[in-house]
Amino acid sequence: MPIENSTPFTVLLVDDDEDVLTAYRHLLQLSGYSAKGTHSPSKALALLNDNWNGVVVSDIYMPAMNGMDLLNEVKKIDPEIPVIMITGHGDIPLAVEAVKRGAFDFLEKPLDSAQFIQLLKRAQQIRQGIIEQREAISSTFKEHLFGTSEQINQIRQQLSQIARIDKDVMIEGQIGTGRHLVASVLHSLSQHKNNSLIIHDCKEYPSLTELEASIAKVQNGTLVLRSLTQLSHEHQRWLCTRLLDQERLNTKSHRTICIFDTNPDDEVKTGALLPELYYYFSQARIQLPTLAERKSDIIPLFRNFLSQSCKRFDIPIPKIDLNYIEILKRHHWPGNIRELRNLAELYAVGIIKLPGEETLKLVQAPEAPLDELVDAYEKQVIENILYLCSGRVTDAANYLGIPRKKLYLRMKKLNLEKDKFKPRS
Repeated sequence: MPIENSTPFTVLLVDDDEDVLTAYRHLLQLSGYSAKGTHSPSKALALLNDNWNGVVVSDIYMPAMNGMDLLNEVKKIDPEIPVIMITGHGDIPLAVEAVKRGAFDFLEKPLDSAQFIQLLKRAQQIRQGIIEQREAISSTFKEHLFGTSEQINQIRQQLSQIARIDKDVMIEGQIGTGRHLVASVLHSLSQHKNNSLIIHDCKEYPSLTELEASIAKVQNGTLVLRSLTQLSHEHQRWLCTRLLDQERLNTKSHRTICIFDTNPDDEVKTGALLPELYYYFSQARIQLPTLAERKSDIIPLFRNFLSQSCKRFDIPIPKIDLNYIEILKRHHWPGNIRELRNLAELYAVGIIKLPGEETLKLVQAPEAPLDELVDAYEKQVIENILYLCSGRVTDAANYLGIPRKKLYLRMKKLNLEKDKFKPRS
């Protein structure tokens, strides 16, 4: 029986012989499939789109458009729509050529019913898996990668492609552009999503023993390497050899993502990064734009962060002053998205901070005491970073740019225990 799915799976039959279409439809209906038949390849193509949930079954020889031409047109609509070619005994070489060009498989006339249904089940599993993954990617992007600029659309497209393969990745971008967020998104969309995401800071933990411990801990998850250039050349060489051996022997169990806040090309030129490690990771390279390069996203992002903050604090969304919007548009954003988010969170609790300045101004009087709102905001920020750093206070302090002792004092005041944020084994 067909696999259950919210969107009905359709078998689209294309053959110039009406009797053949009737026979196919009867067989498929008996097997529980929804089937549509047409003798017109152009009509079949009009039914398809890149989210179509089904498989195309086509005769290889037809007068209006042969099966090979139909295959080519289907692949233009979506290269991942499965197409099964039906061929006569003398046409096997042509059918093999069709598979080389992207057909899912071919069957020889007269059809073996059991073989046909089994092939459809395989095509259905693969197609529905692709659609589900696309839906997950779209949902994740909507939640985490907000914006409509050309730059962010290119990043989404690149992430969609990388999410489908298990390649190790290099992410580069200025501080605050969302490098850790993109690494987390890749993890959530990968086959490793049900396992740990471990962040290893090579500046904080430069020894080989500490690196090996993180690799052992990550198991089948995702390992994010920060400050890779802080590893000695000897340790970089060890890491590169290990990664290449696992790739060659097909024994890789986890994904490795390295993130840079500097230009990796420059790090190679200065000798801080070994060329062989650079070339390994640059096979899949994501370069994040600065917020200043995404000008059309600034105000929508601010509104989105403001809405999220108000929802989190359970307070009404304040009206944004038009003059403040103009200030946001003109600012050059050295702190990128992180700076914008911080401003939005402050605005939500009744504080205007002018971009790039230390001056704080009150908006309208907040509904709760200001001290309570500020403490709630501070607690939420610290909790988010502790979760990101798996409860490692030193990493969290570095991320926030404050001394570790100061962070401990804030945690004590806000009743935050670091063990709460450590991954559960």
